[in-house]
Amino acid sequence: MQTIDRFGISHSVHKVVPFVGELEPPATIGHDNVICIGSYSMRHAAKRHGWTPGVFDLFEQDFGQQLKHWGEHMLNASSIISSFADAVFTDDLMFVRPCNDSKYFAGRVFSREEFETWQVQVCNLQLDDGSSLTPQTLIQVVKPILIYCEARFWVVKGCIITKSIYKRGDRVIYSSEVDDSFTQYVEERIEEWQPHEAFVIDVCDTELGLKIVEINTLNSSGFYAGDVQKLVLALEEAFSV
Repeated sequence: MQTIDRFGISHSVHKVVPFVGELEPPATIGHDNVICIGSYSMRHAAKRHGWTPGVFDLFEQDFGQQLKHWGEHMLNASSIISSFADAVFTDDLMFVRPCNDSKYFAGRVFSREEFETWQVQVCNLQLDDGSSLTPQTLIQVVKPILIYCEARFWVVKGCIITKSIYKRGDRVIYSSEVDDSFTQYVEERIEEWQPHEAFVIDVCDTELGLKIVEINTLNSSGFYAGDVQKLVLALEEAFSV
């Protein structure tokens, strides 16, 4: 908001009704050249209003698509993909996340007992936690891999605009000082494939070397220590008409 105000960029501010994406107050914009920043639910409003670019939605670019293009560069390349109902743990601790950028739940390490209890709640008891998770939701399950450091990169039209460390080991640390090896690695990966004109890619240094953690929808991704002014101005230059 500071950047938007500083450069006099036209904008409006709304509350978002969770999941359905209704805006309060309703948007009264006299054109369709709009970018949404905020809740992932705003993709519904963007679609209804026909805003362009609106939301750089990655829902269709699920883990299967990422694996097809980036292969063994994916951190969880060895994941088993199944429906939530059919998922089976082969170890006492496993990493679990949705296959697409759905926000049904945050990917993390679960114990076998914890996950199986959750499975019963969703599949047998049909408890609704408000997340839209169903027994048919596709998820990936994989043995955890030791991660030393994680960084986020913001990419607009093939260029890295800004970047940030967001975790070292188990500690949440935000820093704009990102090792050049991470940057070179991301440049090589986005030369191979880009899931959208604008997106966020998270990468990490692991016991297996540098890997891609995931991609995320730029409109709804945390900024960490990224240079927000650079990002806002890059989006303005790339998509304003």
